Amino acid sequence: GLHRERRSLYESVADAFLPPGERDVARRALPSIIRLRAADRRAGMRLVWAHAVSGDYPVFIARGLLASGFFEPRDRRRFLVTDREVVRLHGDVAEALEDVGRSTLPPGEAEKRLGRAEEVLRDMASAGVERGDLLVALGGGVAGDLAGFCAAVYQRGIAWVGAPTTLVAQVDSAYGGKTGVDLPEGKNYAGAYHQPAAVLVDPTMLETLPERERAAGYAEVLKTALIAGGDLWARVRRGGVPDDDVVLGCLRTKLAVVAQDERDEGGRQVLNLGHTVAHALETATGYARLRHGEAVGIGLLCALRLSGRESVRAEVAELLASADLPMRVEGVDADAVVELIGRDKKRRGGPVQFVLLESPGAVTPGHELRDADVRAAVSEVVGP
Repeated sequence: GLHRERRSLYESVADAFLPPGERDVARRALPSIIRLRAADRRAGMRLVWAHAVSGDYPVFIARGLLASGFFEPRDRRRFLVTDREVVRLHGDVAEALEDVGRSTLPPGEAEKRLGRAEEVLRDMASAGVERGDLLVALGGGVAGDLAGFCAAVYQRGIAWVGAPTTLVAQVDSAYGGKTGVDLPEGKNYAGAYHQPAAVLVDPTMLETLPERERAAGYAEVLKTALIAGGDLWARVRRGGVPDDDVVLGCLRTKLAVVAQDERDEGGRQVLNLGHTVAHALETATGYARLRHGEAVGIGLLCALRLSGRESVRAEVAELLASADLPMRVEGVDADAVVELIGRDKKRRGGPVQFVLLESPGAVTPGHELRDADVRAAVSEVVGP
């Protein structure tokens, strides 16, 4: 109908996005909409309302947001978790967000471990953090996953706010409430679902990202655009640096999927497109050699090979190359990767289920594949 025809026009001028079909959503979102209206309109702030069974929350997006003094929820004491690199680049923002204390992590996936989580929890206890206080995660996926996990378990759970500073975090990992740490046996093996109280997205943070970090995030943009199809895929396949509208489109796609399936019991598994192989590659390389996004890019190539979608695979390979992302990883044994993928069998009590793509916008989970086919796809992207 007319609404469908005009939808992209409406969306281009909207400054608040609420999920369709949810009862009472406008009433629940109203305080955040009022906050949005009260904010400086010149900043172009936008609001996306995130819905999940365990709780709704606002996502605020604006350039310069984190340095502006805007914060939600207000009037709560804050403890900050961040990393050294973020503090070096954005010390003023870290200072503004910190209240009762902070934990500053060394950067890198290797820090996402139980030992580091214990240090953060003890820092929180030493600072006198109480049940009514907030934990703020300023950083990329590692800071967000670790801080969210600490918030979930500290005194049996306190509220937390995400302030993502990397492309991976702004388009994907900051939303959906999956928190956790890695074990030597596998990625995210210890964790909890714990939705944030709010997420504050400032795209200007991406301007200070090292090139490799930005490129790694681009792989998650590609993954999300393949899941979404439509306008988002059309924009992303043109190449170039993802702009604010692409970030907005990605986070809306992620939130729409999570709203349908918060706990990964079915539909949410589409978000794992490329991730079955990616997680195995990260584990096989000791979380030290590959950025998460780099592993996702390689995992996408495997998933598209297994999907039998050669034209899309060729296009994705070209886009990965244009972003200087690796398309294979040396010094890794294909059998070791396949064995790590197989550990999912124990975790899920059945064969490994792959997420495959029919076409952009048509992605489905739950495909059981022959080990020989998986090994053949993995062999193309790893080398001795």
